[in-house]
Amino acid sequence: MTFKKLMLASVMAAAFGGLYGCTEGDKTSVLIEGDTTTNNGGSGSDSGGTTTVSENCPDWASAKNKDASGNDVCALPSTIMEDRTLTRDIVWYLQDRVTVGNGNGEMSATEGELANGGAVQNVTLTIESGTQIKGKKGTFANLLITRGSKITAVGTAAAPIVFSSDDDDYTGSGEWGGLIIGGYGRHNECDDAATACNVDGEGESGFAGGYSADDNSGSLEYVIVTEGGYEFAPGDEINGISLVAVGSGTTMDHVQVNANSDDGIEFFGGAIHAKHLVLTGNLDDSLDWDEGFQGNIQYVIVKQSADTFGTTIEADTFGTDAFLSKPVVANATFIGGAGASDPNFIHNMKEGTGGFIVNSILSVDSSSTTDPACIRVSDDAKANISAQTLVYHNVILDCSYDSTLGFDSSSLFMVSADLNASYASGAAEAQLSSPIDWTAFNGTYPESTADASFLDATDYIGAVDPNASSAWYSGWILDGSL
Repeated sequence: MTFKKLMLASVMAAAFGGLYGCTEGDKTSVLIEGDTTTNNGGSGSDSGGTTTVSENCPDWASAKNKDASGNDVCALPSTIMEDRTLTRDIVWYLQDRVTVGNGNGEMSATEGELANGGAVQNVTLTIESGTQIKGKKGTFANLLITRGSKITAVGTAAAPIVFSSDDDDYTGSGEWGGLIIGGYGRHNECDDAATACNVDGEGESGFAGGYSADDNSGSLEYVIVTEGGYEFAPGDEINGISLVAVGSGTTMDHVQVNANSDDGIEFFGGAIHAKHLVLTGNLDDSLDWDEGFQGNIQYVIVKQSADTFGTTIEADTFGTDAFLSKPVVANATFIGGAGASDPNFIHNMKEGTGGFIVNSILSVDSSSTTDPACIRVSDDAKANISAQTLVYHNVILDCSYDSTLGFDSSSLFMVSADLNASYASGAAEAQLSSPIDWTAFNGTYPESTADASFLDATDYIGAVDPNASSAWYSGWILDGSL
């Protein structure tokens, strides 16, 4: 993507032939029953000098001043209680938190019924391809999808959906909040289906959780989240994307989180499956899981910021020990980088975590000022190595490795990753003799959570097939981020 931020909406509107002009009934700054609007002052993208108020905002949003490129800017209401669609011809503005549905309220033991006797409102927020959503710079502005509701954000390679701050570029970090999704999925703080599940989420986002492993919170496809991150207090932050008890019925495919001041993506329980993730320049941990996360993730590129104070993976089971965090991460390429005062390892496996890292690469960025170790395993997670709930299988370790950890050495290759410009490995070891058989893998490792119906049977190590003519991330991620 080579266009500037302010031009994105105009480019996309032109690309789709101007099909989304003003429709009957469109007007500005009118409150309709159900949604709650915020004030209409100011502008989502103030440019100084003469300003023109946006003309095509729907009656459930507030008109702001047009941006410097003449695009309409419409502020979303603070609560959305009816199905809504964000069209690509408008720049949508987050002035503060925007909450979709009311499922973050305290739930009774009956799923879908709030503790106060009210009903959960199941709301769908649809976002068209090529749409821009901008958070107010310098605030915790964020989009919160509550349990029972859905986000249907389906972009394309030619027209990804972009979440960012409201300034003129994509160079910042910590400039707004991020995206939070809560679901009815499993969480290890809830182990009795006869009782209410109310997990208090980070970022003052309310409650999530339930007992439906396959719960569906919607779709994120060809979505970019950049420049976000907000800290309420140490350990209580808004990540680029926070997924709280999100179930496996949710679709997450072709998603980039870039330059977040906290974690890139954090999974709090749940079993969401994801493919084609690009995590770049995040200042804390890029991939973080906690509290019984048991999803599957395949095709991941992580390039840690040279200014980072985090790791490519930070993982734990923190919450309760009702069940472990033990996701499957397959075909990933992790590129660590750190300064002298930063964590000196690429993977940080701690607080009782399990997990299965398969057909993957751990390497060190050439700009790193240290030589980080491949893997740190805390004392309370080491027992999971011998129990085969923490496994590294077919992994290239192009970093310093502590062989006393006790992982199966026959599945580890201490060789140069030899990454090319597409981040595919040129190492001979990266070409496997046959595709992985996930059913057989589960037989070898009975604690594995691999979903053979979701995971592809690849015959190579790393995020990108060495024999591919082009990389799967080509053309849709932010320019210069990889």
